[in-house]
Amino acid sequence: MTHASLSADLEPGQMSNERLEFLGDAVLGAIIAKEVFDHFPHEDEGPLTQRKAAMVSRRALNQIGKSMKLDSFIEAKLGRSAIPPTVIGNALEALLGAIFIDKGYRKTELAVRRMFDRHGAVEGFSEDFKTKVQEWAQRSGKLVEYNLLSETMVAGRKVYEMELLVEGEIMGTGRGSSKKGAEHAAAEEASSNISL
Repeated sequence: MTHASLSADLEPGQMSNERLEFLGDAVLGAIIAKEVFDHFPHEDEGPLTQRKAAMVSRRALNQIGKSMKLDSFIEAKLGRSAIPPTVIGNALEALLGAIFIDKGYRKTELAVRRMFDRHGAVEGFSEDFKTKVQEWAQRSGKLVEYNLLSETMVAGRKVYEMELLVEGEIMGTGRGSSKKGAEHAAAEEASSNISL
């Protein structure tokens, strides 16, 4: 959490968080690439790349870091001005780099998933099909339900499969690393089967 603006004040052997930021950026990229690969099994490289880029964008990381209140932990010499959003996003990457060094890939992957789930970032990075389906159902007077089909362990992680029913008829199924993610995937599939 030590910004480069304090570099001149650091003791010998101490460093700013820039090296950890570099590592965290690389680890985050790999984790998010795997997430979009798993969540969107029918998409090609181009759309997957766009989704990943949106999820690890500076804007997204700044938003998550701010939501986590990381600015209150950052040590910087920036005068009286508030800590800029970019510095907060960079600190988030540094934090992930530190978690990776201390706890390894698997724990970092879990931390990333929790961060994105808790701080509402994931839903904004792709079309919100779940909301679109719900709005369509309200306009049409239709009943929409989600049912859990399965909960399995794949390569040491939970994978959920959900189905979306409209008036009792299956309109879509989806898989994800959380029930919410699986519901979104089911809603995306359902959106091509109903007239939104």
